[in-house]
Parts: sequence; C-alpha cells; structure tokens
Amino acid sequence: MKKIIMCCCCLYSGALFASVQDNISFCQAIAIVAGNVMQERQDEVPLSLQKSIALEYEDGARELYEAIVEDAYDLPIFPNETQKQQAVESFKLEYFDYCEHAEVSE
Repeated sequence: MKKIIMCCCCLYSGALFASVQDNISFCQAIAIVAGNVMQERQDEVPLSLQKSIALEYEDGARELYEAIVEDAYDLPIFPNETQKQQAVESFKLEYFDYCEHAEVSE
C-alpha cells in the first residue's frame, strides 16, 4: 500500500488541489476506479486486459492504476454475489481512506 500512497502523492500538487472539496473529489475518483477494478476482478476479467487498460494512462496515473490492479488481483474471487459486492465496497473504501490520509500527511 505504500506504493499506492506514493503514487497518490505524485499525482497531487499544491496548485492542482486548492481546496478540501477538491481533495475529497479526487479521492472519490480514485475510489471509483478501485471499485471498478475490483468488480472486474470479481467478474473474472483477465489480468492481461487490466494491464492493457493501464497502458492508456500516462505516468503517475498509470502507476496508480497498476498498483490498484495489483492489489485487486492479489485478492480472491468470491463465490457469491453478496461477498463479491462486499469485496468491491471494502476495496473502494480502503482506497478512499488511503488517499485521504496521504493528502492529510502532505
């Protein structure tokens, strides 16, 4: 997770995020991406497809996306829809929290 926090920090600059609301919006965007990646993991989308999607991003965003994919694909695919949805929501919340704390510590 330290890799993720470092990626988040690379994506921010003081000029880019001028207010707390902007920071929350940025963290919400990261959480949405994380949730989508975990949903695709639970839907058994191949890792190779996720890696090709990562190539569409540039620099820091690519590194962040790759870190999210790596974390999601380290986790198991759950057997039922309830567990899958819980995994998605938990993963989203985890990334939102990491993002928020990374910004606070800067």
